[in-house]
Amino acid sequence: MSKNLLILILILASYSVCAGKADFIISKHYYLIDDDNVNYSLPVKNRVAWQKKTFNGIKSSKKIRWVQIDFDLEKQFQDPLGVYVSILGSFEAYWDGVLIGQNGRVGDSLDSEVAGSIDKTMLIPSELSGKGVHTLSLRMSNQHSPNDLTHVSFSAVIAQYDHLIQLPFKQSSLPLIMTSALFLIALYSLFIFITSYRELSYLLFSMLCLSILLLIFAESWRGIISYSYDWQIPRLQIVLALSLLTSLLFTCFFAWFFKLPQKYRIAWLVLVISSQGMLLITISGYDNRSLYTFLVGIIGAVGICVQAILTHQANAKLMLIGLGLFIAPIFINSYSYMDQYFFLSFAGLILLMLYTLAQTMGVNTKLLEKSKVNASRLELELVKRNLQPHFILNTLTAVEEWIEDSPTTAVKFIHALADEFRFMAQLSAKKTINVRDEISLCQSHLRVMGYRSNIEYMLSNQISNVNALIPPGIILTLIENAISHNHYQQGQTTFILEQKITNTTQCLTFMAPANGSEKQCSITVNASNNIGAGIGNKYIAARLDESFINKWSMKEYFENNHWITIIIIPFAINDSHLTSHAITKDT
Repeated sequence: MSKNLLILILILASYSVCAGKADFIISKHYYLIDDDNVNYSLPVKNRVAWQKKTFNGIKSSKKIRWVQIDFDLEKQFQDPLGVYVSILGSFEAYWDGVLIGQNGRVGDSLDSEVAGSIDKTMLIPSELSGKGVHTLSLRMSNQHSPNDLTHVSFSAVIAQYDHLIQLPFKQSSLPLIMTSALFLIALYSLFIFITSYRELSYLLFSMLCLSILLLIFAESWRGIISYSYDWQIPRLQIVLALSLLTSLLFTCFFAWFFKLPQKYRIAWLVLVISSQGMLLITISGYDNRSLYTFLVGIIGAVGICVQAILTHQANAKLMLIGLGLFIAPIFINSYSYMDQYFFLSFAGLILLMLYTLAQTMGVNTKLLEKSKVNASRLELELVKRNLQPHFILNTLTAVEEWIEDSPTTAVKFIHALADEFRFMAQLSAKKTINVRDEISLCQSHLRVMGYRSNIEYMLSNQISNVNALIPPGIILTLIENAISHNHYQQGQTTFILEQKITNTTQCLTFMAPANGSEKQCSITVNASNNIGAGIGNKYIAARLDESFINKWSMKEYFENNHWITIIIIPFAINDSHLTSHAITKDT
């Protein structure tokens, strides 16, 4: 049995359940003659001059031709019968020599032919539907088919007329049910991406749902609108393009849903795109190319799930099972997978994706709430540390001495202390602040510490974008840690802050001179680790978690008699700032 005929039988059989019991009558062969003779409207007894063909398409030709198909009706049917014909061409249809319908206008040139519908259902006269062999004769032309097509699709079937009329709508109804749900899911995922989480996987999931929605419309177009056959190839090209896009988005979604290194993500995308290009070149036929290029993306997603399982990532096994169930129907019936089973199995997969995304969002929300609690608690402890009784006592004692010996110095110290407390009050409650404001806070603190210890503290900074956003107090905390853990002598001590910005990341490098007693070691920290140092580093981790959940890293190491801290965070800017203090290179 030919492939086209088998596809037609499978489609009709699958929808006969929805449409009620129906009898479908087919023929295995048709007869073709490249000649235009009005007498061929009647059944031809001697077909020696005719070509006997199976329903595996029909050769494309710019001539007017005739086709005859014999149907054996084994019983008398109570309900009216109809004949369904699908062909890339225009035709006149005769049943036992009686004209039963026209599809467009047959012509011997592009100008004389009017393109007919891609599908046509015609009523068979009841007096000509008795038991026995009947002949369908088609006078046809396909002037509007592309010149590079050697064969065009062709199929014909007999069934109850009512069932054939309902068939296109039945075929389109199941996929179209999904469209409203897909649209809402796409909008919801986009809303989550914009308002709450800047995780790229939410945006990719929204784009995937929209591409599937467009693919459903492109596939269902045939059942919704009976378009002329010259639109069939453009529709198939649209389906192929959307299949390529959906396949690529599948790979992208899984690559960004799981935490893969950037080089692996790029490698998977290059593999999928190159495989798609190879299939487009080597495989003929739009249906086959749409199916196989789509499967390339699914195979890529399966490979990513396997890699995620090997790296012990959450939900990897569940996603792999979901993908397995999604593509399982293709091994049952590959011919009608894209037309029917794809949309049904995708409904199950989309629910699984929603579940895992919701679960991931719940985990991220808990981490964010925890980081906010930790940041608030540690912020309070830092403030308490600066307001400890011995600090206040020492400060008041120093002010008392300066008032007696150097009133000018006392006034300057009080102003510096007031500046630090004012900056602390303004900035500590914010989620992120400009680098400019953070440096102003550090400058105020260094002036206070300089008065207290009689050491000239300086902050040398190389900042390329003063409006870049960082969590408040993280550079100040690094300075406090350096002063607390080192025994700086009287004179000058210089801290260095450098900023390097790429398109998406901001790298802050802080260097503090060491007194030589530290051991050479390194500590690498990210969102999945706990910092083993004191309250200062815990405060930094909490602030980074609150502002850039799962998107930051921090590394500390000793080099050239300096403690070096490198913090990498996403790059974002804000033109507004709280202070008007100018940032100089050295303060």
